[in-house]
Amino acid sequence: MKKDLKEEFIRLALRYIEGAKKGPLSKSHAAHKKLRQICKLQCETENHGNAFFSELITHAEPAVRLWAAAYLYLSDPARATAEFQALKKAEQSSISMAAVGNLWRIERGEFQITFD
Repeated sequence: MKKDLKEEFIRLALRYIEGAKKGPLSKSHAAHKKLRQICKLQCETENHGNAFFSELITHAEPAVRLWAAAYLYLSDPARATAEFQALKKAEQSSISMAAVGNLWRIERGEFQITFD
């Protein structure tokens, strides 16, 4: 089950970024909603999904790492912040902009994890 959940997370993260880049946005919004459900499930565990997100943060695709870093922040803020720093240099402008935005919110103390 856990492997299937990781595969679903990866698929949805890629679908999210594809919808954001090429459209339709409804594709991105649907993926976003399902990703948040998976993340909520993982974050409700004893370790706030640390093992789950730590493994996904090493994925080859920047979109997967961006999503994983956002939720890894709950259990390992330093590692998540380091990943956002690395993603600032991603060759995909949408990923870079999201990483910069997350870093800005972290610096201001306004970074929040939401599940709704």
